[in-house]
Amino acid sequence: MSDGEENAPDRLDAVNDAGRAREAIATARPVFMPETFTGVGREWSDWSEQFDLAAEVNNWNEPLKLKFMSLLLSGRARDMYSGLPSDAKENYALLKAAMARCFEPCDSDDWSRASFTARRHMHNETAREFGNALRRLATKAYPTADNYIRDMLARDQFFTHFSSGEFRISLRSAKPKTLEEAIDLASEMELLRNLEQTHLMPDAKVRGVVEHKPKSDQQMEVLLGMVEELRQEVKHLRTTVTNIQQSSKNATSTMFSRESGRASRNNVEPQGPLTQARGAGDGCWECGCSRHIKRNCPYLQGNYRGQVS
Repeated sequence: MSDGEENAPDRLDAVNDAGRAREAIATARPVFMPETFTGVGREWSDWSEQFDLAAEVNNWNEPLKLKFMSLLLSGRARDMYSGLPSDAKENYALLKAAMARCFEPCDSDDWSRASFTARRHMHNETAREFGNALRRLATKAYPTADNYIRDMLARDQFFTHFSSGEFRISLRSAKPKTLEEAIDLASEMELLRNLEQTHLMPDAKVRGVVEHKPKSDQQMEVLLGMVEELRQEVKHLRTTVTNIQQSSKNATSTMFSRESGRASRNNVEPQGPLTQARGAGDGCWECGCSRHIKRNCPYLQGNYRGQVS
């Protein structure tokens, strides 16, 4: 047996070990993971190119590429993937071609130029994102054109469809020479506009200030208000009772004074004839009249009618 035949099993073992090592490296934690593709806001060709670069960096073999691509598709892209035949899902090249037909059905210069012309600035898309998208579309739409021509076309498209009218006028007035200069200038203007809007917010008129308090604090304020109302009512009742007592006391004093006056008048001994009669010994000692004596006094006999007989 020759030396080559004897070393053949060793070479096979080395190849198998290398394959297992690559598989172990591939199944390890990825170095870079592409973002999820939804089919909205980004082109399939751009995303698939990034996915191929990530697969190369992470040492993914074809089965791992198929698995990770399936996991990174969502939304509309996931619906497209679900409708593909099983043979396309089992072959990476067929899968890429099928997905490209779904998102880029007409891979031609006319279709690319139409896509470039129809590209608009989307909501919440930054100046950098919009400019890079126009650069990619210009490269696909005019593959044989000079780089300067493609850059001018992308710059003019950027001027036409970025932001509002006043913003575009300011951007054109600066006269940037390249698309990159236009992107940098637009990004700076966006930042300044956002800062200006932030600084203008404190100058707005304050119509009212609402302080959100915890529920426990609100309940405590309600209870304190009820206690204060009860305190005021008790104070009012005390004042009313005091006034009533004072009025009753004054009325009693007045009545007592009147009765005392009457008693004093009744107890006063008559002057004049009565005193004189008593002093002289003549007349009625009961009423003081000098015309009769006590036994004939009409007061004692009950015949008094307002006049003395």
